[in-house]
Amino acid sequence: MKARNNSHVHRHVHKLVEELNDLFARRGAQTSAMTIAIVVIGTIGNLFVLAAYWKLYKRKSKQLKGRYFMSHLALADLIACAVGSFVFLYFDFHRLTFRSDFGCRLSTFTAWSTNAVSVLMLLIISINRYLKICRPHQQQMTVYWKRMSLIIISIFSVVSCSPFLYFSGVRKGIVHTREFADVLDLPPHLENITLPYHQCATAKDNTVQWKIFYNILFVVQFGNMMAMIFLYVPMGKIIYEKYRQNKESRTLARSAAVSDDKGTNTATGTTCSESNDESVVHSTDIIGSTDANSRNAIDPAPVRKRRGRHHKAWNNAKNRFTIMFLVVVIVYAITNLPTFIFLYAYFENNHFRRYVIGDAHFEVFNLILSLPRIHLINNIVNPFIYGYFDLTFRKEVKAICFSIVRKPGQVCCSR
Repeated sequence: MKARNNSHVHRHVHKLVEELNDLFARRGAQTSAMTIAIVVIGTIGNLFVLAAYWKLYKRKSKQLKGRYFMSHLALADLIACAVGSFVFLYFDFHRLTFRSDFGCRLSTFTAWSTNAVSVLMLLIISINRYLKICRPHQQQMTVYWKRMSLIIISIFSVVSCSPFLYFSGVRKGIVHTREFADVLDLPPHLENITLPYHQCATAKDNTVQWKIFYNILFVVQFGNMMAMIFLYVPMGKIIYEKYRQNKESRTLARSAAVSDDKGTNTATGTTCSESNDESVVHSTDIIGSTDANSRNAIDPAPVRKRRGRHHKAWNNAKNRFTIMFLVVVIVYAITNLPTFIFLYAYFENNHFRRYVIGDAHFEVFNLILSLPRIHLINNIVNPFIYGYFDLTFRKEVKAICFSIVRKPGQVCCSR
């Protein structure tokens, strides 16, 4: 009889905890909706990147040269976005009822390690761009070392994030509902009672070992960010100087064209228009120019002009790619720092932690709840950055969209 009563009480308490958990889930509905939007946008955007470069790969296009890391970064972003969003959403709906300790440890480790791969890949890209821009006549990263770098950062990410399997886990405790009376619309049967909770925590226990590990992780993250900044500063100087020289040369060319006779003016105008044509100057195809036609030319002057235009187009493309990845790094810095700062404050400040759980107003609660997942934005913006800077990628995406609109049956059902 006593066992039956205990079982009845346990079921009743479990039902009350589930009800309180649902109230928290509704309170964080805005943040959950934002997370759903992130995973949808990130999945579609990165799939477009993979599809575009798969088309280039099937055609064995020369335009793949200089784009080795872009498809790998898109795949890393796709996985990190999907895993991170799933973990946050599951946490949103099981804030007080997360009972699987193994599931908590595994999901925390997976979310951190997949994001680490994406972040470290930006550092490898920065090194590759630095060699191309600042050391063009020295040894560059070969395909072998590019592949090796991907393997190394994958192993490093898994090893460096493996301590989360030890530090994270389900935290058990007791919560009094009167702490949430001002922020939750509690029904009468939930007012002024004490209930147990099970919560998935990045740090199950705020030990000294955890603090040391997290500080090391922060130093590595900050060092990675500073390394990329130091790499892009000299690149930015070189690109700025080239753009300034190009602007001065265009100004001189226009001045010479005005003072020339009609025939020479026509020829010069043609050269300028070809140099500024979007398909040449603004192309992001980092490829060497093929001068098969130039070798057969009789007059060397047009050959030199043609080679000059190809060289200028190559430099503009190289600079455009570098600026594109610089924007990617800036977005990475803006989106990852809030996560570290929030988690550090959450673990170190008991008052802040209590404010997040129970005292914050509705809008502030959702804002604070969004801070640890802002880094997911870094995994969804890259396709939009590519679409702005990389005209070849933009062209391939347009072709994919047109094929889907015009022949949806063939696209969906083709083998």
